[in-house]
Amino acid sequence: MIRIDGVEYCMDPAGGIADALGKKWTLPLIGILGNRPGHRFHEIREGLGPIGAKALTDRLKELSELGLVARTAFEQVPPRVEYRLTAKGESLRRALVPLLEWAAVEPMARASGAR
Repeated sequence: MIRIDGVEYCMDPAGGIADALGKKWTLPLIGILGNRPGHRFHEIREGLGPIGAKALTDRLKELSELGLVARTAFEQVPPRVEYRLTAKGESLRRALVPLLEWAAVEPMARASGAR
């Protein structure tokens, strides 16, 4: 629970998002998926670097269960599956930007003694 100016905020009102965000590959995955409308599994793997297929599958499944990622299977030969952020996932991605900006600036401010 966070209390700011007399208002209390639940740390994880969506249940599980904080845990998911703390897992390796989740933030880069959200970043990559938001860069364009649809990604194939191999494209995501190439974009993330040395991630294993199982780890990527686990992250995609977890984010899908949280309503952040949508999986679309196309009925064709060979089969094709694409992943994209949902509106909720895109909203989270945008909400992360101020935190990323803070993280990029804060270490420099601490080193110089500024507050």
